[in-house]
Amino acid sequence: MFFISVEFIIFSIILIPLYFFLSQKYRWVLLLIASYIFYSFADIRFLIFLLTTTISTYLSAIYIDILNIKESTFAYLNIQNDLKEKYYKNINIRKNLCLIVVLIINLGMIFCFKQINIISDNLNLSNVLNLVLPLGISYYTLQALGYVIDVYRKVIRPEKNIYKYALFVSYFPQFVMGPISRFDDLSLQLFNKYSFNKDVFVEGIQRLVWGFFKKLVIADRIGIFVDTIYGNYSVHSGTVLVITMILYSVQIYADFSGYMDIAIGISKCLGIKIQENFNTPYFSKSVQEFWTRWHITLYTWFRDYVFYSLLRSNFFMKLKKILNGRSFVLSSIPLVVTILIVWFLVGLWHGSQPHYIVAGLYNGVLITLCLFIHKYNIFRNVKSIIKIIFTFMFISFGTFLFRINTLTDAINIINRVISCPFSDNIVSELNTNLFSVSQWYVLIISILILFIVDYIKVKNKQIKVNRNLKLFIIYLLLLSIVLFGKFGATTFIYLNF
Repeated sequence: MFFISVEFIIFSIILIPLYFFLSQKYRWVLLLIASYIFYSFADIRFLIFLLTTTISTYLSAIYIDILNIKESTFAYLNIQNDLKEKYYKNINIRKNLCLIVVLIINLGMIFCFKQINIISDNLNLSNVLNLVLPLGISYYTLQALGYVIDVYRKVIRPEKNIYKYALFVSYFPQFVMGPISRFDDLSLQLFNKYSFNKDVFVEGIQRLVWGFFKKLVIADRIGIFVDTIYGNYSVHSGTVLVITMILYSVQIYADFSGYMDIAIGISKCLGIKIQENFNTPYFSKSVQEFWTRWHITLYTWFRDYVFYSLLRSNFFMKLKKILNGRSFVLSSIPLVVTILIVWFLVGLWHGSQPHYIVAGLYNGVLITLCLFIHKYNIFRNVKSIIKIIFTFMFISFGTFLFRINTLTDAINIINRVISCPFSDNIVSELNTNLFSVSQWYVLIISILILFIVDYIKVKNKQIKVNRNLKLFIIYLLLLSIVLFGKFGATTFIYLNF
């Protein structure tokens, strides 16, 4: 079952009234059942991997917490220091071993599936093996591992009720494509007492319909053009290929943020607030700022659990000590290396094909350059609009590297842009058999609406809208979806990662 489906609409119509009909004490049970039903619609076999992640991280967190308690209790005992040191060392070894095992089990599943898919594609065995990456495994795995690491670091105490923890891992609006939530945030929402509120419910419907609009009217329409051009890029001019690259950036934004709007909207209808994952990213003035506004929960996950862990490791701490007092370039080496490692891993998270790795490192290099640009105030006199445009273009090239199938295709397209930048008849190139002039009118107006809404958010303009006006906006969006939506493509781009 996907968000863009009749099954999901029926599922929601049944779930929401039933949710508020039940006693608040048992609502989380209904959500757990609904989440597993939702997941089973994709492929019931995927439940094996969801259960493996849930049970392994649940038991690991419980065991690590027991060791944490023993460690804290032992500190108050009147025992010789050498015995205490030996005891602490033993506990740390067991904690570290437990954490390593649970990381290997869960990250290993993701790695194995992605590698098997690559091998089967290269050997043309896809139809024989018939293996696909389990739905949402890249997202709910990071969420569950973040929970274990927080317990390991004594940031939180583990959830003793395995069924409540299972809901945290599998909560249906978000576990397929995020946001990647923290236990202390999401658990407060899932198990809180909430009474139905008409205004909040209407806001949820409005957010949900806005997500459908972004997906069906903008993203899927752009997808037709992008797929057509990239499907036969060798016959197109560089100008059209650049336009396609820019449009793909808009497509992936409308597609991914559209999913998040639907997830946030359906959650709000249930009185549950989940974290925002986008914050007007295409109004960023630098690549570094962009990655604090795009896929926010993935960025913060890698920052908190990988970046800081590496930077504070013994090796990098010693390296920082050696380089301390040197020039800014030399003293920045530990930071730069850490950034590149993290972005290599981000690329690997998206996929182990070379173009994903290159795309990850490309963003790592850009962020590194931002550090030096900020340090030396290189662009301090450049106007904000110029910074926004250049940031958008650099990011668009990065999304292009994610879009193409191989690095060879990327090189060929770049060569085409350089060798044949202009076209004798660009209008005929843009108006393909599948993409007419009327399609362009709808697309341009829709994109303008998208960025006007984002601009209002950037300016923090608080526009008071009463319930009747919200209902009218919902009606206009639904009408636009019915008239201009591109139906048939039910998946989202980030389901591939």
